[in-house]
Amino acid sequence: MQGLLSRIPESQFPTEKEHPAMQQMRTWLRSRWAAAAWTAAALMLLWQTPAAAQILYGSLTGNVTDPSGAAVVGATVTITNTETNQSRTTTTNDAGIYNFPTIPGGTYELKVQAQGFRTLVRKDVTISTNTVTRVDAQLELGAVTESIQVTGEAALLQTDRAEVRRELPTVTLLNTPIPPGRNYQQLFNLLPGFTPPRNAHSVPSNPSRALQFEVNGTVAASNNIRLDGATQYNIWLPHITAYVPALESIEAVNVVTNAFDAEQGLAGGAAINVTIKSGTNDLHGSAFWYHDNNRTKARPFFLPFDQDKPKRVYNQNGGTLGGPLKKDKLFYFVSYEGTYDRQFAGGLSTVPTPLMKKGDMSESPRLVYDPDSGDSQGRNRIPFPNQIIPESRWDPIAKKLIPLLPNPTAVGQFTDNYYSQGTFVFDRQTVDSKVNWNINDRMTSYVRFSFLDYSMTAPTRFGKELLGSALAGGNPGQGYGNTYSVTAAYTYTVSPTFVIDTNFGYTLMDTNVEQYRIGENIGQSLGIPGTNGSRRIEGGWPGFGISGFTTFGLADNYMPYFRNDPQFQWVGNGNWTKGRHNIRFGAELGWQHLNHVQPEFYGGSWGAPGGFSFGGGPTTLNGGPASNQWNGMASFLLGRATQIGKIYQWPDEYGTRTSMQSLYVRDQWQVNRRLTVNFGTRWNYFPMPTRPDRGLERYFFPGDPNYADKVMVCGIGSLPKDCGVEVSKKLFAPSVGIAFRLNDQTVIRTGYGINTDPWNIARAMRTNHPLLTAQTVNAPNSFWWAGLLKDGIPVISPPDLGNGIVDLPKNVVFNTLDSKFVRGYIQSWNFTIQRQLPLKLVASAGYVATRMTGFLGYEERNYGRVGGGAASRVYFPQTGRNVSLAVVNRLGNSAYDSLQLTLDRRFSEGFMINTAYTWSKCISLAGFGNSGDRVEIKIPEYYRLNRSQCSIHTPHRFTANGIWQLPFGPGKRWAQSGPAAAILSGWQINGALMLQSGNPFTVTASGASLNAPESSQRADWIGGNAKPRKLGGVGRGIPFYDWRQWAPVTEPRFGTAGYNVLLGPGIVNLDLGLFRQFRITERVNLQFRAEAFNATNTPHFSNPSGNISNLVLNSDGSFRTGVFEVTSVRNTGREGIDERVFRFGLRLGW
Repeated sequence: MQGLLSRIPESQFPTEKEHPAMQQMRTWLRSRWAAAAWTAAALMLLWQTPAAAQILYGSLTGNVTDPSGAAVVGATVTITNTETNQSRTTTTNDAGIYNFPTIPGGTYELKVQAQGFRTLVRKDVTISTNTVTRVDAQLELGAVTESIQVTGEAALLQTDRAEVRRELPTVTLLNTPIPPGRNYQQLFNLLPGFTPPRNAHSVPSNPSRALQFEVNGTVAASNNIRLDGATQYNIWLPHITAYVPALESIEAVNVVTNAFDAEQGLAGGAAINVTIKSGTNDLHGSAFWYHDNNRTKARPFFLPFDQDKPKRVYNQNGGTLGGPLKKDKLFYFVSYEGTYDRQFAGGLSTVPTPLMKKGDMSESPRLVYDPDSGDSQGRNRIPFPNQIIPESRWDPIAKKLIPLLPNPTAVGQFTDNYYSQGTFVFDRQTVDSKVNWNINDRMTSYVRFSFLDYSMTAPTRFGKELLGSALAGGNPGQGYGNTYSVTAAYTYTVSPTFVIDTNFGYTLMDTNVEQYRIGENIGQSLGIPGTNGSRRIEGGWPGFGISGFTTFGLADNYMPYFRNDPQFQWVGNGNWTKGRHNIRFGAELGWQHLNHVQPEFYGGSWGAPGGFSFGGGPTTLNGGPASNQWNGMASFLLGRATQIGKIYQWPDEYGTRTSMQSLYVRDQWQVNRRLTVNFGTRWNYFPMPTRPDRGLERYFFPGDPNYADKVMVCGIGSLPKDCGVEVSKKLFAPSVGIAFRLNDQTVIRTGYGINTDPWNIARAMRTNHPLLTAQTVNAPNSFWWAGLLKDGIPVISPPDLGNGIVDLPKNVVFNTLDSKFVRGYIQSWNFTIQRQLPLKLVASAGYVATRMTGFLGYEERNYGRVGGGAASRVYFPQTGRNVSLAVVNRLGNSAYDSLQLTLDRRFSEGFMINTAYTWSKCISLAGFGNSGDRVEIKIPEYYRLNRSQCSIHTPHRFTANGIWQLPFGPGKRWAQSGPAAAILSGWQINGALMLQSGNPFTVTASGASLNAPESSQRADWIGGNAKPRKLGGVGRGIPFYDWRQWAPVTEPRFGTAGYNVLLGPGIVNLDLGLFRQFRITERVNLQFRAEAFNATNTPHFSNPSGNISNLVLNSDGSFRTGVFEVTSVRNTGREGIDERVFRFGLRLGW
């Protein structure tokens, strides 16, 4: 994209000429921070710094005793990986304790030898990453040349760490029904404390189709997912991951959700590590194909009866292969997955009726007023005669646009009355590979390389001619790009009691998308001044948003975009066992780069071609009924735009640079055979982010003695590159955990930890003026207009950086920082009892809690007062500013308390079951659902009204999943031979069940009478002491709640109803799988798979519409439409497919 945007001289906006990975790496290697990092690495190797490596590896520990229970000192303990033949040896200490830290995950044989005792051998000891496995050994008297073999599983209980942890092993990943897309993150749906994972963002922004989820009441951005240790942040969209590996390539997923170990920093919600499979001494592989289409799925619940099911063809195919390059030394693994999605996507939109398009507003239950009558506050206006707007009064541009708007396909409806379809195409190839090298008995290493390539074509609501938003894929147009992810790791066993390791991670996300007709200046062709421009990113349709209708033209103010975002990570760890102590400490360094071409800014409603909003205020009477969609349509015909906007991107490219540094130390102290205590702390430091060549930008509020109402372009001239912002160097995050083994069947655990909020504040500052200028012209109050459509958009000139102190245009939105920035933190604690039961069942009951203190978001400083309009904004009298001025700051606190119950049986003898129940309560501030959000009410004296249930609050949630290999056929209990075996053998049933109560929503109202810029309005509660009446209606004209208990607000005040006081529909979902396996040879098996997702075809309804001002009644006063209507299904992470889907597949394994 270099040279694409050339309006401003290069010297004025210097940018990096190259941003590919190698250039960034070379730049970093020359930096002083790199020098410090390499120095630290060298010191680690020379000084043998003790630290932990639990994220990438596991640990094995145990007590060796004689027949009387006394400790056996000096016993030799050897473990051997049965798949790679790699061995390690240690001895028991004076307490009879042995420790193997930093072990690669896998299956091991354990051998214990001591003079005067028989040799004990235990096979099939499974080691999982980020897990302490305990295997105690009681020796028998005898000669060391004699041996006994002990059978049975390692301890089923979590005996040595106090965190809340779950594991998704290979057997769960490959057998549990996972909806089309086969994304391992769907399985988080089965874990306690998780919200159901859901789709997030467009295909180009998220080509891996990573899912968004929250854990234990925290925000999604506080989850940290690592792939073989490499952090997978989507830097621009931190609430999802940048890369999702193919399901067949994953060995296991380890999930920690509470009381995190000191090594697991920067994770307040969940610390998740995904391990890619490795090769072994045996050749293993698979080939697979999965298919579903429109014929294998049920009819969508809300599909109009006169419409056929949209065509859909979805295929996934690929395979894996792993084995030795050199026996016992060098191993490889590689997987490929291709995804091919073809849909005839459809959706409902709202368009004007034929009468509206003629200027006839007689269908409206409320009067439409002449804006040229009365005063500028909307008082004393008179209605149009007969509710008809004469064509002679129409704006000339509106006259050109009206014939282009389609007519409704659903006659008689005023909302969701137009159904459209188009073809969606999405192709993706994913490769995951890994090479492991056992260099010698002391050194091991591996390198993982993952790659994704995608392309997408998405249809729009009004076709390629009139655009509108995308019907599928999220972005209206064509997308393409690649994602790369690399991990390189090295481990060195200095001695049986001391191990060090280091790893480097790199992830690059390169993605691009353009809207249709971007090469045409359509706004200028229509004769609208100020639209489009001389550069490609300013081409195409302007946007037109009429209140109550679906936006046409460019509906998305973030289009187009071209992003190239790499991140680098270096970690140095080690482990030192000393007596009863297992001490770990180490360091982590991280860098995140944003390199973007994207004319986008928060608060700018319209993109680079420009756009116009038409609210109902100009045709509404001040003091009369609230406006409706007919008022919005009237404003459009008259050309009275209530907001005019355009985004200017001045340089060719812009970006940010963020870094993070951490140190940690932790001691795992086995006080005695029953009690283990873990305690440690982590130190985090987040330097002030910068741009590639200078600092960020900072606004000086009126009253500043030097630069009042100016912007400092930091790093220009003598201005400090850190903008003079002080960031804390005292971000310590302590943790402590206690695990007490009451007996062999019962463990009591409790833990507490603090984690620093890791949100990248450079994201909030990415698009500030003067890099980008979000021009927004707002109406002076709720009843006037910002300008006329025919007059277009005022033109502004490029800023001159000069000495780095620049003016901020009066109508430009700006995000800034105070002189001191303080990060929030997340506390988590739990008290858990775990008990081993008969039938290999393990039950646990835990109180799990989190507290988010000072969560980060945008604090609005230029808010307006109730009833005061634009003139009442805080800084309007001094500066004339009628737009947002927000500070990235701590907004408030949230609290989550829960009871989490689990009952599990690991896969054994062909059967597995996991169940989980969560009861929870979550309290936060209305409007805050993720880092970087804004609360609903910005006015300080009313701030307390924001307190509400979290938007993710889920009172009750139950999940269960299981695998059952039917006991028929050779080697099974029944029908071991003959015709019965031929018919009944090889069958397997799998299932996943979810039962969940609904989530909260708010009854809102028109903010016209509130007239408080930046704050939102809520409805009045007029139900007295009664409880809200739930009617349970679904569909048009059938309300879910009783609308008569709520009313719009027609006075300058906030409504009396609280935020998030109602719960929407709950979820009942059952996924089933039926497999049949055929043995082809001794090692080769072919498996046929039939799976049913939402097997009962139970709709999962979204929350009802909640704006009481949209209420429309029939002539007899009965309900007609507009509020409390459930008209769509909720986002369950299945790409909008809620109805039952049958999928069929074949899997060849060897």
